[in-house]
Amino acid sequence: MTLLFDLFAIDGIQLGRAGEKISRGKLLALDRRTAPTRPVSLADARVLTDLENSLKHPRYRTILTPPDINAEILETMRHVVLPEAIIREFRKMRREMPYTYRHILRTAIVSTKISMDAQVREDFDPVLMAESSLMHDLGKSRIPVRILNKTSPLTADEYALMRSHPVTGYALLHYYLGPGHRLIENPSFEHHERLDGTGYPRHVRKMNKYSQVIAVADIFDAIISRRPYRREPFTLRAALDYLLDEAKEGRLNPVYVRLLISYARKSKPALRDIRLAEKKRDAPPRHSVYGKIKSP
Repeated sequence: MTLLFDLFAIDGIQLGRAGEKISRGKLLALDRRTAPTRPVSLADARVLTDLENSLKHPRYRTILTPPDINAEILETMRHVVLPEAIIREFRKMRREMPYTYRHILRTAIVSTKISMDAQVREDFDPVLMAESSLMHDLGKSRIPVRILNKTSPLTADEYALMRSHPVTGYALLHYYLGPGHRLIENPSFEHHERLDGTGYPRHVRKMNKYSQVIAVADIFDAIISRRPYRREPFTLRAALDYLLDEAKEGRLNPVYVRLLISYARKSKPALRDIRLAEKKRDAPPRHSVYGKIKSP
């Protein structure tokens, strides 16, 4: 894993140079250089207000019910404490790349909701899930906005730069958080990995359980949202069908996909009671250049 550009932290400290390998030794060195910063509760930052507004997103009206669940999600978020440097990163993203910022918040909401579900609750710490999901796309803060907002296929160089964001985020978190925060840092590194080994950056089959939840929530929000590279978003039904196909192919954890399906149904059935349709209900959008590379 190699840095494709000079990497700087929000405080201006250079963390790496273009062409430098992000080795275990490099990450340990970043741990030892941890940024001097004070802890900030989300309750004391605008992030919590933005999270509350994200709960009202119209495309989540069906998923985020009943309302008392939303109150529990916000209460969990109130317990999140992050270094001030990361809060500053969020403020910068809010100004300069609002879609990515809102995507991070909605992914965190869905991931936290799944971790609080009674059917999997014993497996997760919801506060840890909230923290790690809020960190998952931090690396995108270093991708040029012109690439994030491009409406045509990416060049090979742009595509490589886009796919570097898990490693970039991982390096930033080692600097901001220091040693002992692997469970928070891992989803930044792993959220584009897949259980069949087809993901990136390492093409591994084994993923942290927090990363597996965040991977599902990340894809879900990305495909039901409007994006420059896709003229129209997936409908809720088409999005769930897509996730279900990914689970059937062994790329995503089927338990978390089925939980999302249960949230989308008015009766909110238990996992054991879900009956899946044999036929797809809605087609995905026809016009999308996501993942396509421009011919030389």
